[in-house]
Amino acid sequence: MDVSSNEQIIVGAIQKAQKDGGIVLKEKLRKRSFIKDAKVMGEEKRSKTKCKLLPRRSVWMVPRLLVERQIPCISVTDEIESLRPLGDGTFGMVELIRYKRKLYAHKRARQNTREQRNGILEEGIKLSDIAQHHPNIQRLNFINLRTFGLVIDYCSNGSLDVFVRDKTSNYTLVDVLNWSYQLADALSFLHSNKIIHRDVKMQNILLKDNYQTLVLTDYGTATQLGRAVLTIEVGTPITMAPEVFAYNQYNETCDTYSWSIVFWQLISKQLLPYGTQGKVFLLSVVQNQLRPPKFNHCPELFIALLYRSWHSDPNERPTLLFIKKVLRLILNILPKKKQEYTSEMANEIQNQWINEYNLSEKYLPYEPRFNNEQSINLYQEHLTMMERIMKIQKDIIELKQKQAKFDHYDELLYENEQLQKKIDQLRSKN
Repeated sequence: MDVSSNEQIIVGAIQKAQKDGGIVLKEKLRKRSFIKDAKVMGEEKRSKTKCKLLPRRSVWMVPRLLVERQIPCISVTDEIESLRPLGDGTFGMVELIRYKRKLYAHKRARQNTREQRNGILEEGIKLSDIAQHHPNIQRLNFINLRTFGLVIDYCSNGSLDVFVRDKTSNYTLVDVLNWSYQLADALSFLHSNKIIHRDVKMQNILLKDNYQTLVLTDYGTATQLGRAVLTIEVGTPITMAPEVFAYNQYNETCDTYSWSIVFWQLISKQLLPYGTQGKVFLLSVVQNQLRPPKFNHCPELFIALLYRSWHSDPNERPTLLFIKKVLRLILNILPKKKQEYTSEMANEIQNQWINEYNLSEKYLPYEPRFNNEQSINLYQEHLTMMERIMKIQKDIIELKQKQAKFDHYDELLYENEQLQKKIDQLRSKN
């Protein structure tokens, strides 16, 4: 792309921002026109005066996401309903929002500082690096121009660590294998796109679809394979590979190590494999090859998979693609889990009915029999049909309103014709 066409794109983005009412963004995008990418400019150099006017990274991140990455945006004038907080971290916070009758998670900076805003937008760029959609990878839907926040998929069942920590949670080995397979599938997909996640942990794993679907999230620390600048600050101690702590070395096998710790946590239903030792255990992990306790009465295949995946030598660890294939073979020979339906599942459908479809509660059908698959299917079919009926009713109301306007126009037209006849009669008498 040459310089002139690049400028045209930026000017177009500015005009769109102005039209949508994004005055602040307009000024930021105007400054972006001073920035010429080295590939675009070639030998051209910026003057010292313009260099002084150059904004920080957050200025060029927004146009890069909107223009170059073609990520849809939510204008500052669009109506967004904030419903409730979902979670927060050191720099960002996540809230549940409703936009155009759909529920999303909105991740934005905790404070409107350059550092925090940059961190959120950098994660947006990393998410946009993943061209294809994967069911177990968090998806970027919009950029909110009002907050420079990320509008991502909403996972209604929360994080995996909260679910495992809850003593009332009841999940089986089949659930563990399914979740572990999905996590391995997500990571192998990232690795095939030359991306390392680098912070795989239960807090960054979300659940949806009645706890059946796993979604890997939080890509703030993700990086491209082979990138030279990597820091020791990245990662979580419990799931951090020993070579990361000891030598500050990264490759895709550090995600394999993290996967093995999460696999152990799921099987054991324990979040702290080394107890409450703070970060002291990391020295033992590196120097003494400390690992989580061995299971009793556990299939040898699982033990072998764990031991190989958390091997001290990164080169001895299997790839996530290989782990995925092993888990798929295991799942194929296990009996299929019978789908169970609970009142929580019905409540989730009802919430979707009221919140997403914005339809009256009086149209809800009676709750299904939860031990009957045909009953729950009929229940969902009823909801779908009612949604269509309500849409038709809405269309009918709109048509009636248009018809009323048309009838009123006919009345005015008739009155006008009668008046015209009277005028003609008076003229003929004169």
